Amino acid sequence: MTDCAEMNIMRKFRGGTVSTASQDEANSNPQHTALGLMHLKKLFSEYTHPPHPLSDKEKDDKLYNMLPLFCKVFGNSPSSDMMEKFRDILSFCHEVSRLMVTEMRRRASNQSTEAASSAIVKFLEIENCEESSNGWMLLSALNLLTAGDASLIQVMTTVSVPSTLVKCLYLFFDLLEIEDPDTAKTGSDFTPKERRILLQKIFVQVLVRLCSHTTPAEELARKDDLTLLFSAITSWCPSHNVMWRKSAAEVLMTLSRHGLSQPVVSYIHQKSCVALCIDNMQRVPELSPLEIVEMFVAVFCFLKDSSEVSQTLLDDFRSCQGYLFLSEFLLKGENISD
Repeated sequence: MTDCAEMNIMRKFRGGTVSTASQDEANSNPQHTALGLMHLKKLFSEYTHPPHPLSDKEKDDKLYNMLPLFCKVFGNSPSSDMMEKFRDILSFCHEVSRLMVTEMRRRASNQSTEAASSAIVKFLEIENCEESSNGWMLLSALNLLTAGDASLIQVMTTVSVPSTLVKCLYLFFDLLEIEDPDTAKTGSDFTPKERRILLQKIFVQVLVRLCSHTTPAEELARKDDLTLLFSAITSWCPSHNVMWRKSAAEVLMTLSRHGLSQPVVSYIHQKSCVALCIDNMQRVPELSPLEIVEMFVAVFCFLKDSSEVSQTLLDDFRSCQGYLFLSEFLLKGENISD
């Protein structure tokens, strides 16, 4: 799908959803925003200090009920407003992050990759009504929180949001092709294809915002999930899932610009991530020449950024015969064109 078509989908989303209209109304009337914030504070206080003990399901339901209000109050505000006007924002962030990780793990547990990816996407995609789509609202709230400062990112990292979402991204390579992608269900503003594109845009934005900080990259290394990104950018996938491979490359490029601390570079070196990329590109017969070119671009962009921190990964590329593979690939391409 072209960038223009994707922009039209995002424009349609912003112009047609209930919460966006509510945000515009709130922005035009500061009193509405103030009242909404007061109500949010009251609800969260009742959540953290309930008059009687709550079951896990009751707690989750109460938190889900707060998410549309949170998105309305802070959806079109500067991210600094969350810290300045909602003093319990760190606790709120912790609970939202915990719930996201729990929901993802619940759907992935003891499932095949196809079943797990399908269950996660079904949960996260927007349904007929935005505010009744629990997974979509959870992801939207997390997206707002990732625009906040480093203290919020640290909370999310402590709860394992980055590694959980990277695992999900890797699972999405096994999603089945959408049936009737261009036919919207009755009562829905979006076709299945549009819903998938909306999910991809927001999901990747969350990961990109996370990986604009150092701590998530270090968490990915500690959890041994950073290799998944390197594997993802150089793995074959069916054409309907190529957008997820491009998303993985976008996340990795962000990490290379902002997250390459010495522990992260050491991890990438020790895990032979660069060699993994070259090996994937050489050994997978289903990859087209154009796909390999795109993979080379992603790898070289990463190496370029990493060279500003350390020469280690460039040395890894040389030692795993990366330059030799590149030259052979280019010569092969010239022979084909001749």
